[in-house]
Amino acid sequence: MDKLLWGDSGLRDAADNIILDAHQMIVTRMESLPMLRFYENGHAVALGAFEDKDFAVRTAYCRARSIPVIRRITGGGTAYLYPDQVAWSLTIQAQEFSMAQWLERLCMAVCNGLSSSGYENVYFHKPNDIYANNRKLGSVYVGMQDDVIVANGTLYRSLDISTMLRALRVPKEKLTVDGIHTAGLHFTTLQNQSAADLVNLKESLARFMAQMCNLETLVHTPWIDSVSHSPRGGHEQFPEPDHGRTYSGFLATSGGVLHGSITLDDELRISSAKIGGNVYVRPHHLFKKIQSVWYGASESEISQRMESLLYDLRWEMSGFSPGHVIKLFHRLFERNRIAQQLAITASAANSFMVHDPDGDMDAMEIAAQAEAVLVPYCAKPAWCKWRHKDGCSRCGKCDVGDIYDLAGRQGLKVTTVKNFEHLEQTLKTLKLQDTRCYIGMCCNNFYIKHEDAFRAAGIPALLLDIAGANCYDLLQEQAAYSGKFIAESAIDLEVAAKVIHIAHQSNACH
Repeated sequence: MDKLLWGDSGLRDAADNIILDAHQMIVTRMESLPMLRFYENGHAVALGAFEDKDFAVRTAYCRARSIPVIRRITGGGTAYLYPDQVAWSLTIQAQEFSMAQWLERLCMAVCNGLSSSGYENVYFHKPNDIYANNRKLGSVYVGMQDDVIVANGTLYRSLDISTMLRALRVPKEKLTVDGIHTAGLHFTTLQNQSAADLVNLKESLARFMAQMCNLETLVHTPWIDSVSHSPRGGHEQFPEPDHGRTYSGFLATSGGVLHGSITLDDELRISSAKIGGNVYVRPHHLFKKIQSVWYGASESEISQRMESLLYDLRWEMSGFSPGHVIKLFHRLFERNRIAQQLAITASAANSFMVHDPDGDMDAMEIAAQAEAVLVPYCAKPAWCKWRHKDGCSRCGKCDVGDIYDLAGRQGLKVTTVKNFEHLEQTLKTLKLQDTRCYIGMCCNNFYIKHEDAFRAAGIPALLLDIAGANCYDLLQEQAAYSGKFIAESAIDLEVAAKVIHIAHQSNACH
């Protein structure tokens, strides 16, 4: 067909809108009918189709404020939805474009629609954002199921930065009053918001989306209510994690952060696997297909099974490759070897984060070549006069003191990282000193958000996740960033001591 059917379904519960998206896709697939629906959402956090909620959402905050967490059909990162947004969903039978090309074309159509409605200096900011006058005005997300492209988009009519920053684990949060104000300066809203202005804007957006899809005719129609008010299927159900012999981890790529987990049987074969991330892939069930073919696989078999699956499959991974997925799962198998070698639990092995710029060293190799140890100031007691200083009196009253004592006696230099700027300076110094590798302690939130700083240093590192009073869960990132976080984190001293001992053994041999 050469026409685009479009309309407005009004304000609904966000989970209902997920159901409407699914119904819209069925109509498009069965009747070859492109459809565009405008609407508004109730308050909700919407996960990307493949995203891991533990890395994307502050679940305690959302639960305390009764903000539902749902999962979109489209890929990409998590979004905070609320009524005062112009939201839309487009479904059309797939054409010969990649996911990245669909994102770009749809973003450009939105930009053209805004420009035609009088908005100035509107542009597309890769990978999926709409900017006006150098401030973010909205976002676009895409997905594909059964040869139907589905796209979601939002444009801000007002801002709720405070709730957004508290509900989502977005990069480089600023959660002080000044920080929230500063974050708000990165966003903007639709300026012309009369009822007539909004109707005209929606029609303009529909016209340019139709042109982008090579559709010549716009057909406006009232949207039929097809949502059952029985229990809503849009709410995401999150199973309780298996804390047995299950290994989990993540890998940062240019296409997003991949998350994975495996459970191994007694023969070290995969009895279950899970892959996710704030990424775009097609077909929609690609990750589930990979998980299925890896059932019963040993580590040596995962590459061949992946290659066999993809050989006859039309697939796409936007901004990352099958090699990245395989690398992540090799890291998960490595966690089992770490657990066996160090005689620690799977949970403790999951605290290891391998930062290897060249990608050819494993965790124990990095530990063996480590020449320095970095500890966070937040692991020192709040009462300690050394908490915000680089150094330690070694009084024996905290785990950090034990780290200083153990590493010092074994010839490793220890540095207390006082704030983010101090981390950057310390890494530059280690680089100038030709440091081979180092051991560090930080939470996984910090590493993901500042992976670029670790990568810029170009030094392999074995990082151990810290526990306890995490600044990201306590909504005090800004205080931690500047070195003023007052709660205490915890280091697993037993694990840290075993890793440092490996470094000592190697250095003693040299």
